[in-house]
Amino acid sequence: MNELIQKMLKIEKYLVRQKGDFQLFALFLREGSPGKWDVLVSAKWIDADKQQALKIITEQLTTQLNKDELISLSRVVVINKDNEEIPAINQLISEKNQVTEIYEKHFFGLDIKQAFLIPSSRKKSRHKMSQRNERKS
Repeated sequence: MNELIQKMLKIEKYLVRQKGDFQLFALFLREGSPGKWDVLVSAKWIDADKQQALKIITEQLTTQLNKDELISLSRVVVINKDNEEIPAINQLISEKNQVTEIYEKHFFGLDIKQAFLIPSSRKKSRHKMSQRNERKS
């Protein structure tokens, strides 16, 4: 699983550089699912052209993940960037802006057995820059 998470971080970072920030980038394992993960994504650029965005995201998944990793994914789910649950999910991301693993939560009307929340790469770099600026003061 750790290798899949590392690859998802790489995919997220690439997509942020190419298209822009995500409001949400996560893997969700639904309660009762047969071990298949949903990739949840939310971004302004996705809302602008959902069909094209899904094509770009799935191309990255199919080129970066091996067969077993692809089989472990169920679907890509687009969440509207203005969904009111996104801020609550993002508050769960650790202060160190690292991948955060959560268990037994309820989001988007689904019971979530396990999830990996991936913070946006741009937010991480902004966080590091603000820490450096604080040290200089």
